[in-house]
Amino acid sequence: MTNSACTTRSLATRLIPLWILLILLNTTVSSPALHSLEVGMEAPDFSLTDLNNNVQTIAALRGEKLTIVFFWATWGDNSKKALQLMQVLHQKYKDAGLSVIGINVDKQEVSERTVIKIRDVAASLKITFPLLVDRGLATFNSYGIIAVPSSVVVDKDRIIRYELSGFPLIGADRLKQFIEGTIENKKDPPQSVATGYQPDKKAVRLWNMGMMSLKSERTAPRAQAWFEKAIAADPAFALPYLSLGTLYYKQHRLTEAKREFELVLERKPGHVIALAATGQILLEEGDLQGAEVKLMQAVQTDEAYLPSYYLLGLLKGRQGDVATALQWFSRAEQLNPGDYKIFVHKGIMYDERKDLSAATASYKKALKLVIEQS
Repeated sequence: MTNSACTTRSLATRLIPLWILLILLNTTVSSPALHSLEVGMEAPDFSLTDLNNNVQTIAALRGEKLTIVFFWATWGDNSKKALQLMQVLHQKYKDAGLSVIGINVDKQEVSERTVIKIRDVAASLKITFPLLVDRGLATFNSYGIIAVPSSVVVDKDRIIRYELSGFPLIGADRLKQFIEGTIENKKDPPQSVATGYQPDKKAVRLWNMGMMSLKSERTAPRAQAWFEKAIAADPAFALPYLSLGTLYYKQHRLTEAKREFELVLERKPGHVIALAATGQILLEEGDLQGAEVKLMQAVQTDEAYLPSYYLLGLLKGRQGDVATALQWFSRAEQLNPGDYKIFVHKGIMYDERKDLSAATASYKKALKLVIEQS
């Protein structure tokens, strides 16, 4: 091999990790779009095209009693299982006040090939409820979806009454019970049926102002003040603490970030994002045992939340258990093979173990996914 070739290979090994790691540093923990709604809050409106390129809105498609806004992707086996359940509910209750709206979130940029794949899945499963395409993933982000598939159930006033992240067997059964109990007006609905805490409207407005501030570099410094005002207006409202913790994390203020995530957990002990975020901070602080406890709690709380898996992969790598680390990374890929952060963390694990060849392969995979999705 020539000196020039050796130099090129060396540069690739060094620059590809740097390129990806810079991206990672700008999208740490989870972006605000991943936790922007709670049960009891009003769901955003949307305007999306169907498979015939006709514009559809939730206002035009929503049911008289309930509407299921269902986010899915053609690459997920659980999405197909969930589509079948949605079709069953649609057939049973479409004339009783239920509407089902399927929103495909395969990719940010939607090609004709993607539309064909959506049509093929719909035809094979005999789906008859409306299927929309979320070009640019704006609706996916505004609804705060953290896993695919996910279901958000809203009432006639567009208030969120139920949500299901992923498609766990017990969760799917409870979702079905909730729909049946509400549509059929059962006197003794299942215990899981709850309207949820409804935060103070002023607090929601203040929190939204903080979220809007984050969208611009000019106004971003004001976000902290808006979140603090939202907390003052309604101390029981968890989202401002979560957003404030995420903001502190991005500013590398780990102690303050961890405090905010712990405040979320005081209010909602099973909040998967706060659990995983706390685990990530403990991992960065070198507390591997504490991090593992939090991350395992996150997996047990919500088996569809992807960061828990690749963070556990990185953690196990640092503990020297590469075989188990690779199992966690594999489980993450099964949930979403298109998430580049899986391969970033896998690359970091190999980097830390001085396996530059494997690290470079993982980083290249991450870079390829980033390019495809941009």
